[in-house]
Amino acid sequence: MAGENLPQIGKLPGHRRHRTTAGYAHLADAHLVEAAETVGAVIAAAMAGKTPAGP
Repeated sequence: MAGENLPQIGKLPGHRRHRTTAGYAHLADAHLVEAAETVGAVIAAAMAGKTPAGP
């Protein structure tokens, strides 16, 4: 998402309850996992005194 909140997103498909939208919101977390892995690699490289490889 790009700053929208769940009630706003939920109105698009016609959800009446925020819980319905929240049930689907977890599907978009793949980019967070990828970002966390990238940050972890950068930290690990820095701790090892190495320059991390590019994405």
